[in-house]
Amino acid sequence: MDEQRRVMLAIVLTLGIFFGWQALVKIIHPPPPAKPDSVAATNSHIVSNATGPSANAVENSASSVKADAITKAPANVEVASVAPTLAKETVAPFSTEFFSGEIGDRGGLNKLLLHKYHEVRSKGAEVEPVSLVTAEIDGAQRQAQVTIKIGDKAIPLSFIERGPEKFVLSGTFQAVQATLTIIVQPDQYGISYDLQIENKGESQVYVGSEIVMGLAPNAMAETPSMFVPAADMISGLCYNEESVQRYNTQDLEDENPSFNNSAWAGLDRQYFVVAVIPQGSAGKCRVNIDKANLLVNYDLGGVNLAPTKNWNRQFVLYLGPKREADLKAVNPALSQVIDYNIWGIPLGFLARPMVLVLNVFYGLTGSWGIAIILLTFLVKALLFPVTYKSVVSMRRMSLIRPEIEKLKERYGKDRERMQLEQVKLFREKGINPLGGCLPMLLQMPVWFALYRTLWTAVDLYQQKFLWLDNLTAKESFPFLSIAFGLLTVLQQKLTPTTIDSKQAKMMMYVMPVVFAFFMIGLPSGLVLYIVVNSILTIIQQLVINRRKVTL
Repeated sequence: MDEQRRVMLAIVLTLGIFFGWQALVKIIHPPPPAKPDSVAATNSHIVSNATGPSANAVENSASSVKADAITKAPANVEVASVAPTLAKETVAPFSTEFFSGEIGDRGGLNKLLLHKYHEVRSKGAEVEPVSLVTAEIDGAQRQAQVTIKIGDKAIPLSFIERGPEKFVLSGTFQAVQATLTIIVQPDQYGISYDLQIENKGESQVYVGSEIVMGLAPNAMAETPSMFVPAADMISGLCYNEESVQRYNTQDLEDENPSFNNSAWAGLDRQYFVVAVIPQGSAGKCRVNIDKANLLVNYDLGGVNLAPTKNWNRQFVLYLGPKREADLKAVNPALSQVIDYNIWGIPLGFLARPMVLVLNVFYGLTGSWGIAIILLTFLVKALLFPVTYKSVVSMRRMSLIRPEIEKLKERYGKDRERMQLEQVKLFREKGINPLGGCLPMLLQMPVWFALYRTLWTAVDLYQQKFLWLDNLTAKESFPFLSIAFGLLTVLQQKLTPTTIDSKQAKMMMYVMPVVFAFFMIGLPSGLVLYIVVNSILTIIQQLVINRRKVTL
């Protein structure tokens, strides 16, 4: 087996390990069943909130945030002993260029739709704007539910001002007055909150606040294949110690992780994110599951508030796509939500330019499928000098095949001597035996980077191209994968080789089947790239084969 085939086999094994491990985890650790309503009990007191300084006020870097003491009421501090009575919930609508929704007087968003992004939420359903209010929190579908507490009881709120961009909620319980001001930012995916609590009583009381974010599994999420994890997967996020900690439902089977010094927290829905970023001190982040909903509780902390004193917290809520420009417009720290790593290897230096180039090509053509094809042409053109040298090297290797056969006859039983003589022959003829493998090795980071790009590029979400229903999901029927297998057979026939005919036949028919099998579970946009790349490689091979090559 020559070096090129060795590399191809190594690539197959690498892909198998990469995708097979994710599938194995799914089999060993299936999604946990619905757990008792431990979170619902926590959320049953959630009542109100909202406030909003300008999002520009929240400019502190995540790495410079210091933890505030998240205290609990000591024995000598007065706490609420009677739960406040909650009136029927009322809501107030809002709408901007970016999103629209409803704010409830229980402190959460009862509706949130993204205007620029659309999806099919169930089979046969109509295309609708993406919704980020899908989980049940405190008995109803809500998002980013804010609780303002005195002791362990929530302070009931009611509207005193309703929009169109500014909403003010206020309430008093046991001489503690809370005011929540919410400002919907008109030019970004951000909502700003300003919480003010004043103790008008004669005793010290414990006050605090908590935000609960949640998302339910997407009905249209792709079930995981043997090689690819489920599409539209939801993960809980806690930013801790200058890194993003991610947890999906499988991670929460045995534990509910929490961090006391979390600079921000949120939920990642592959192409979209919900996140809360406080101004000033950090909070406590906890991730758990309730009735299949993935929830993230973010505790803003609390204080023992003396009579006539005030307590203030400000934070920003991001609800939108995972696009760097949009994330940074609300807070630069949020750009870390986008994960371009594979096996811990950072591929952002390749993926980010790809996203930029794809957007440029889409702007010129109006089609994401054509944009991917044009990207393939561009990458092929950039790698052509190396590819040309590779093909020439392989042609020269085929020319010395008779001499290699003679060495095998002479030193067949002495492998060490055989290898030494082969190396000597390569040096005499000026041939690099690894020269034919280099372009393939250079392509692998590009493929992995494109894989991550398609896995995170929100602009491609549920985008169609020809018969492909979704460029970011696997093909319904693997036409492209089959085409890739056939193209691989043709490509191997055109590729010079130094191995014997029996090995060549085995490689010619076994490798394409293995590669085609791997392609079935990959996003169709990535398979489209690989198929177009194979076509260009065959054309390139035919052109180069016409050129005379000598030793």
